[in-house]
Parts: sequence; structure tokens; C-alpha cells
Amino acid sequence: MRKLTDNELKNIKGGVSLTSTAIKYVGDLIEILILAGRKLGSSIRRIGSGDLCPLK
Repeated sequence: MRKLTDNELKNIKGGVSLTSTAIKYVGDLIEILILAGRKLGSSIRRIGSGDLCPLK
């Protein structure tokens, strides 16, 4: 194995690897956003219809 020169080291391009862990986290993020949207929509609907539980 030979040593690379400074010029050769500058020309090295890295790649992007998409692992199963990254895919899982993207799926989890999408699921969280969907659930947050459902909760927000449900809250807006309940506020609009006056169907709220009393806090006291």
C-alpha cells in the first residue's frame, strides 16, 4: 500500500450510504409527524365543537 500525495488526498470524493438504521429513523419521523397532525386536527375539531373536558 502506497502513501497518497496531498493532491491525491484532496481529490478523494466520499459517498453517501443509506443504511437500514437511517431508513428506520426516517420512517419513525414520518410516523411521529402523522400522529402529531392527527392530534392537532382532533384538538382543533374539539375546540371548534365545544367538546372539551373541564380542567377542574
